Amino acid sequence: MKRKKSAIAGDRENVCFICGKQGRMEKHHMLHGPYRKAADRFHLVCHLCRDCHQALHDKGLHDRELQVIAQRTFERMYGHTEFMQVFGKSWIEGGEDE
Repeated sequence: MKRKKSAIAGDRENVCFICGKQGRMEKHHMLHGPYRKAADRFHLVCHLCRDCHQALHDKGLHDRELQVIAQRTFERMYGHTEFMQVFGKSWIEGGEDE
């Protein structure tokens, strides 16, 4: 079965989405924890170098920014109502859940 590419504009499997470093990358689910399976189903993933991926998980660097990008990407394709039905929360400031 052929792998579906990321739905995130500008994401490439061999370039870090955060710093632009080229080479071997790790796949990062932009919406994680209880949202990981749905993020995977809708291809809300990006590719990160080991350093950026580790910093994101250890220190939360860029986490909110990536969550907002994932939400905006989903909403461009399916709309805000569908996003709320699938994920049940908004990461965008001023969202309906805040």
